[in-house]
Amino acid sequence: MSHLAEIIKIEQELFHQPWSKQHFQEEIEKISVSKNWVITINGEVIGYVFGWMIDNEYHLNNIAVKKQFQKKGIGKKLLLEVIEYTKSQNGLLVFLEVMHKNKPAIRLYEKNGFIAVGKRKNYYTKGKHAILYTLELRHG
Repeated sequence: MSHLAEIIKIEQELFHQPWSKQHFQEEIEKISVSKNWVITINGEVIGYVFGWMIDNEYHLNNIAVKKQFQKKGIGKKLLLEVIEYTKSQNGLLVFLEVMHKNKPAIRLYEKNGFIAVGKRKNYYTKGKHAILYTLELRHG
């Protein structure tokens, strides 16, 4: 909660349909399933990830990196944190949706082993489809 104002600012700068303050608050308050991280530099939030750990699956709901810190490995660091956390909880799967036009995010997911497994037509709005990605985790 202490980073909420910074998270909202980044969200509004990056997305055409940003999550609202209430949406973030509700996510944070879902204590039993909500697992979220921020990355800071000198106390400033530069990236965040929000998701749910339910049973043996982590659903990545939102990931973002402040514009001036993009293409510096911050998104990958957040994604790897999610993967390591999921493994530490004996999780078997990480899954997410990404807009079909979001090429940088798609490259990040595919470079880290995620596989496209489906599509949700008009998921975001008319003409903006979601591609479903999963990453199966191996233990041992």
